[in-house]
This record gives sequence, structure tokens and C-alpha cells, in this order.
Amino acid sequence: MQKVSLAILAGGKSSRLGGIDKALITVDGIPLISRIYNTFRAEVSEVIVISNSNRTYPVDAPIFPDKILNCGPLGGIHSALTNAASSLVLIVSVDMPFASKDIFQQLLNIYQQSNAEVVVPKHGDFLEPLFGLYSKTLVSRINSILSDKQGHPITELLSQSNTQYLELPDDFQTRMWFYNINTPDDLKALEL
Repeated sequence: MQKVSLAILAGGKSSRLGGIDKALITVDGIPLISRIYNTFRAEVSEVIVISNSNRTYPVDAPIFPDKILNCGPLGGIHSALTNAASSLVLIVSVDMPFASKDIFQQLLNIYQQSNAEVVVPKHGDFLEPLFGLYSKTLVSRINSILSDKQGHPITELLSQSNTQYLELPDDFQTRMWFYNINTPDDLKALEL
């Protein structure tokens, strides 16, 4: 069986949420970081957290900062790949309260049946690169992309890599799997 590390990306600035640490926002009384940890812990060989915060989180996982600072989510993916023990890493953004282990298994099946370096979900015109499988072989390519120390979209990496897509219907269930909390309104919508 393929060993996979889970890297929870918890390093965003949360500027649209007033700087609140998204990892500690609760949904149904459970912090977001704990929801993701609890969903995937039994499915992976290790869990790591990528965060530039000095906080501790309510999960049993080491915390690693970005190695290349201020480069956004691609910088977080870089840190995840350089710190993970496994050669394959499941990247999950901390602000996805309904991330699905079934989708993870589908991504893993595609990875195992192809020579992909990246496998990410796609529904309609939407890509979900913050819930995807990434190979450690991408580290040097990310180093090259981030060599100017600027933020770059993850799609730049996807276009330069052997990327496979899990095609999903663009329906309510799919959108809920990838629902992310970026604003107070996103959080309020969950209370309805």
C-alpha cells in the first residue's frame, strides 16, 4: 500500500476573517484542524501541520513553518513536501470542514494508475489544488517557481507538471466537500 503523508495547510493570513486563526474556528463544536485530522488520520502514515504561527493546535502532529516565506499556498505546499516523510503528500487546506476521505481514495486510485506528479479534483470550471495529492519529486520545480520569492498561483505548478484530474460533477455535494471558510459570511452560511 502506498504510504501517504497528510499535510494540513494552516498558515494563511486570514485577512478576510480579521486575522482569526482558521484552524481554531469551530464547526459543530470541533476546531477545523481537528475535523481534518480526525477525518484522515487512519488513512495516512503521518500527519504534519504547515503553519507560520507560534500556536499549538489540538492535534498530535508536528508543526513546520514555510521554508520560503510570504509565497502563499505554493510556499505551504513546498514546506509540506520538504518536511513530509512519505514520497506522496495529501495537501488539505485547514479551512475545508467537509473534506472527504472518499475523494482522497479516488485521488489515490488515479495516482496509482498513472505517472502523475499531482492529482487534484476538478468540478465544472473549478480546480481544487488545496485538496490534492502531490509527489515529493515536485520540490525542485517549486523551488524554481518560487526563486523570485514572490507568490505564484498553484496553477503555475500544475501546468508545469504531470497533473491528472479527478473529474467530479459540479453539484451541491461536490461544492460542500470543497467548501472553504474565507469570510465571516462563509462561516455564517454554515449556521443556517
